[in-house]
Amino acid sequence: MPSTIGEPVPCVTGHGAVLDELRVDGIGMRLVHYAAGLTIHHHTHDLAKLTILLSGGATERAGENLVEHESFAVVARNRFRIHENQYHARGARSLIVELEDVPALPGELSVEAARHHGRRLVSAFRAERSARARCVRDAVGDLIAAFHEAPPVSTPAWLEHARAQLFAQLAGPPRLEDLARTVGVHHVHLAQAFRRRWNTTPLGYVRAHRVFRAVDLIARGVPLVEVAADVGFADQSHMTRTIGRARRASPGTLRRAMHAAASDPGPSGS
Repeated sequence: MPSTIGEPVPCVTGHGAVLDELRVDGIGMRLVHYAAGLTIHHHTHDLAKLTILLSGGATERAGENLVEHESFAVVARNRFRIHENQYHARGARSLIVELEDVPALPGELSVEAARHHGRRLVSAFRAERSARARCVRDAVGDLIAAFHEAPPVSTPAWLEHARAQLFAQLAGPPRLEDLARTVGVHHVHLAQAFRRRWNTTPLGYVRAHRVFRAVDLIARGVPLVEVAADVGFADQSHMTRTIGRARRASPGTLRRAMHAAASDPGPSGS
């Protein structure tokens, strides 16, 4: 659920259990374990952060943007960006990199570049003690340069409008043909442009956001039958199947994991 207008958004230090950490100049690195089913509602951080998923599963939402964390691919987050996190049925283990002197990370890396730099950061964190600081400085410096060199992403206004329409009507989204007519393009062109920009289909975008919204409501204690109706699933069975495919667990299993995670969040991580 979005925050109420005027409601303060907490700026937090972190979440999860820290397993190992390293500090080099203005760079902080932490290996963090996140409990299965952990859900973190709207919040921000006061430092730019990089996250590299090592195992498990995690999904992050910032407004209309939804990111499924992929193994060893860097996910960048600028300081004070409001976002939410959900961790899947097996929890997650991630390398978190905090950048004190980097107010913003412009540009957008390709999937290949994100994985390349993610693996370099992990290798630097695991390097021999004598080489660790140098490896970390080099890996972080090259990554920041890559963000600055990446071409800015330009999304046509009509495509942004199409996505906004889907996001606003998740429970009953318009047909592709009707959406295309609304934004003034052919439905085939819309589908192709949508996939090129966000690496998913319009239907896949709706499905992913429905799962995220459903898991958020489950975490807040809403009865499952009400969650299914509110989010737009045909029935509770449909929701169970969809969430099971996306999160590798049933809604009931996730709810039990959420309760366990909430009762024992562990030391503060990131």
